[in-house]
Formats: sequence, structure tokens, C-alpha cells
Amino acid sequence: MLTIAVDAMGGDNAPQCVVEGTIQTLRETDNRLEILLIGQEEKVQPLLDAHDTQGLNLRFMHAPEVITMTDVPAIAVKTKQNSSLVRGLLLCKEKKADGFISAGNTGALMAASLFILGRLPGVLRPTIAAYFPRLAPGLTNVVDVGANVDCKAENLVQFAEMLTIYQRDAADMEKPLTGLLNIGEEDNKGPEVLKQTYRLLKEADRKNKINFAGNIEGNDILSSKVSIIVCDGLVGNTLLKFGESIPEFLSSIFKPSLKELVVSGKLDPEAAELTGSAFKKMFKPFDVERFGGVPFLGVDGISIVGHGRSSAKAIMNMIYMAEHMIEKKVNQHIAEALAVT
Repeated sequence: MLTIAVDAMGGDNAPQCVVEGTIQTLRETDNRLEILLIGQEEKVQPLLDAHDTQGLNLRFMHAPEVITMTDVPAIAVKTKQNSSLVRGLLLCKEKKADGFISAGNTGALMAASLFILGRLPGVLRPTIAAYFPRLAPGLTNVVDVGANVDCKAENLVQFAEMLTIYQRDAADMEKPLTGLLNIGEEDNKGPEVLKQTYRLLKEADRKNKINFAGNIEGNDILSSKVSIIVCDGLVGNTLLKFGESIPEFLSSIFKPSLKELVVSGKLDPEAAELTGSAFKKMFKPFDVERFGGVPFLGVDGISIVGHGRSSAKAIMNMIYMAEHMIEKKVNQHIAEALAVT
């Protein structure tokens, strides 16, 4: 039985949504997993007492400290050794847990994962990818989205290699296709680091490590042209935050307009309800809860990070992702692939 350590204190809605998501997971899976919930006893225990947890494979570990969203990552990891985030990763290091999930401070989780778990053999820099909506079925990942803002060409190529393994082995994609985000499709476009990256990606393609489609531009991101989009963390994080703002921005325009049409009598309430449902469905691809979170690729262990606004449903899907990463042996396959010159 796999044991997943869960940061009860991570996220804007913690610990309530984390407790709820954890309990829902165990009930939905009929106790397929063992979950070790880690957090401040005075805040978590009353929530557990409010639920019927008898018979569930659920254990609780007290951790008196919390790494907040505003903490400086490197400093917090060093000074808050008794935090739920650090203790959870230490359990993985000590082989007392098979994976760890948190919707807390992303920078702190990356720093702690790297410091405590270390890197897989051959990995230059661990990375984090994000899911983006696409026109066709399947998925699109953008890498890197903030873990590495100053990347060398070798780093970007390795991100593509690790994400290719993730999509192939964990997402069951037969032929993941990589594109390099640039200011034009021609191979001589962009700054020198992207020109060098282009050459190295072509070489990785010849060695069958990736499938390289060449340069792509901004209008290709949602087009389903490729399933892996490579860029540095500054560009990727900007894309991610911009994409997350789109539903809220359009909703703030749409809802008042729809209400105005109903009040004026130009649209009856039933038609307005149908229109609102269609609008809501349109933004379903932007729903990050479908995946819950994303793994740190390249660290020597399973470390999954979720959005700070994660709900109980997102927590549940994060736990499933950790289980899936373990069962599919993604880390083992990454280490094996990077060992091949």
C-alpha cells in the first residue's frame, strides 16, 4: 500500500479543504492508499473530529510551524524545520512516505524538494510544467513556468526530455511533440540562447529523446500544434498567470451585460440561464482542478504542488497524481533516459 504525505497547512483554503479532500479520496478509493496528514494539531484535529474517519487509512502528524505564501522560500526552509512542508518531504527522504503533496508556497516546495530529496542522477535543474488548454483532445504542457528564470540551452533541452517521458509514461501519449517558443518559426530567430536551444533540440530529436517540431509562436500555444512548449521560467510564468486571469476578466464583463439584458427585458431568465451555462462550459478547459497539481520533474522523489486556491477536489486529484507518478515509475524512467548519452 502506498503512503502519501499531505501538507494540511498548504493553500489559501487550508486546512479545511485539505482535510475534506483527503477524506474524500480515501472514501472514493475504498482505502486503497494510506494518507499521512501533517499540520498544526490545534487547527487540523477539530476538523478531523467533525468527520467520521473511523476505518479510514488516515494518520495525523503534528507539525507546529507553517511556511506561508509570503515567506522567502530558501529562508523558510532553513528556519522552519518543523513545518508541515519540510516534515512531509523528510518522510519521503526517510522512505516513510512514497510521495508528498502541497498547495502551499511553490518556491518553498521547490527549494525544500531540491534540498531534502536532491536531484535525480543526470538532472541539471529540476523543473515544473503547467497544463494549458488546447483546441484538440489531449493535453499541452508549458515548461518551465517559474522554477528556473535564467536558463541555459542545456537546461531547456533537458526540460523537454523530462516532460516527454512524463507525457509518454504518465499521460499515455504515444508521441509527445515539442515546440520551442520563439519570436518566429525560422531556425535563426530569437536570442543566441534560443538559437543554441534549437540546435540541441534537433540533436535530441535525432537521438530519439524527443520529437521536435521546431519553433512555435504565441498564436500556436492553444492550437494543439505541439503537446510540449519549451521556454524559460520568466516567459512561462507570465503566460501561466495571464492565462489564469482570462476567465475572471471575461466573466467580469459578461455577467453585468447578461444581467442588464434580463433587467431590460431583452432576454428572458430561462434564456439567460442557458447562456450562462454555455459561458461557464466554455471555460472548463481552464479549470486547474481537473489535474489538481503538477510534479517537480527531476527531483529524487515524488513532490506535487497545487494551486494556492486549491479546493477539496483539487487536493483529491493531487493525491491521485502522486499515486500515478509512483505507479508509472516516471522518476525511474527519467533517470534511465538521462543516463544514456
